[in-house]
Amino acid sequence: AKADDPNKEWQMADLKTRGEKVYAANCVACHQATGKGVPGSFPALDGSKVVNGDKADQIALVLNGKQGTAMASFKGLSDVELASVITYTRNAWGNKAEQGVIQPKEVMAARK
Repeated sequence: AKADDPNKEWQMADLKTRGEKVYAANCVACHQATGKGVPGSFPALDGSKVVNGDKADQIALVLNGKQGTAMASFKGLSDVELASVITYTRNAWGNKAEQGVIQPKEVMAARK
């Protein structure tokens, strides 16, 4: 992950492929492989207002977590890994977010 260039303009297909792997390693335990979550415990990402909404809100949530919930901060992942997993969730299952591609430089800017 450290060798990935966060300033490079990434293609959606590359981000989605990478994002699926990041999701499997970091998100699937709570949000499930289907993106349906666990009702009452972990919210669904499939059809989520955050996932399908403004990209800045999802970037902030993944970077910072959500206080009072099990959603932890994932600041420890690289900008490329975070951009990939966010792009993946915005385009997986039934999601078709208007702002579907997230570039690593957007995550890098949100960290500041």
